[in-house]
Amino acid sequence: MTSEISENSHDLSELRSDYPEGEPALAARCIAALLTRHGIPKYRFAVTVSEILGLSYSAGNRRLTTNASWSLEELKRVAEHFGETLQELVTSENADALVDASIVINNHIVPCRIRLGNIVGQVSPGTLIAAEIDGSWRVMPADARSIIPAHIVTRLLIEPTASRRRVAILDDHADTAKTIVQYMETAGFEAVAFSDPQALYDQTDFDAYVLDWIIERDARRQTALELVENIRARNALCPIIILTGQIRTGNVDEENIAAALAQHNLKFFTKPASMPILIAALNASFKTA
Repeated sequence: MTSEISENSHDLSELRSDYPEGEPALAARCIAALLTRHGIPKYRFAVTVSEILGLSYSAGNRRLTTNASWSLEELKRVAEHFGETLQELVTSENADALVDASIVINNHIVPCRIRLGNIVGQVSPGTLIAAEIDGSWRVMPADARSIIPAHIVTRLLIEPTASRRRVAILDDHADTAKTIVQYMETAGFEAVAFSDPQALYDQTDFDAYVLDWIIERDARRQTALELVENIRARNALCPIIILTGQIRTGNVDEENIAAALAQHNLKFFTKPASMPILIAALNASFKTA
């Protein structure tokens, strides 16, 4: 079943509706609600959809942020990936949404996500309730001192906090490094910019590296090869992406780059690199690393 979602209908087979240019359509809002229900952080929405559907990052992002078409097959695949039916995907957009909250367990404040039920004025002791305190939802078992009225908690989700992949960005042009960092952060990575290769020697807390091949510093030009060798001596499998815009100028030796790619398992892009393609390559590298 691959028919496109048609416009101006509320039937399951016609989830696509007319919305102003750039505003997410009903299908996108249903998917966003599903991802939220299952504890996927917002910065991972586009990456998650792209991986499930086998799309590029930019295509997945358009599905969620613009009035782009979804097929019923795509909606069904995303729903089934999370153990839901297409009907549940559509009908639960608003009713099943989870909100961020916290609960105290053994004197520790633990982040969680909850589904809010009805407002109640009196409940049995031990019933989980939630109250908004200083702009945040707090979950607690009801007792004589509980803040009433409060909401019944109909669902409580506590999951391990997934740490973001850390990516080191090396570029002697600050604007270029800043642009790459911004795209990386949008895609869900934690990115840190460097302008000096020496600052990355013996660093062990990065999951991947995006390195400018030619670094000019203090009137000295050097390639990233020595740094690549240093990284590979510590980590044989982490993704390393090489960038350069100087092939056309003849300022780099293509054979040296080719040899480095083959010897050290690198990926290579010319500048200016397409950020969605670069991020897709990085995600693919993590799957095979």
